[in-house]
Amino acid sequence: MPRRLFLVAVLLAALVTVTTDVPAAYVFAPLLGIGILWFGLGSLLSLQQGAAHIPDGDPAPVDPTLERVTYWCAGCGAEVLLLARGTESPPRHCGERMRERVEILRERLPDQR
Repeated sequence: MPRRLFLVAVLLAALVTVTTDVPAAYVFAPLLGIGILWFGLGSLLSLQQGAAHIPDGDPAPVDPTLERVTYWCAGCGAEVLLLARGTESPPRHCGERMRERVEILRERLPDQR
């Protein structure tokens, strides 16, 4: 609704500018200020709610005697050893997702989780 109201205000401002002798700067300057304020507040509010991707609960520890999980960056070759799994998604490095590599060191017994 606020976007539609803002677009209607811009169209009315254009109509006022065309039909009257009021300078365009006097009509569009307040609308530009409102637009900048609206964009800035939206950006700040998104930063406030930006930690929504953090998972709930404690991270699950990875047993290094059973498997070795590493993540590899195809861009620069950096490699990260996983000690605790927070989420299922791989980390990002050089702007792209890293590739997961799992080395099974020994088989898991049936009574182990």
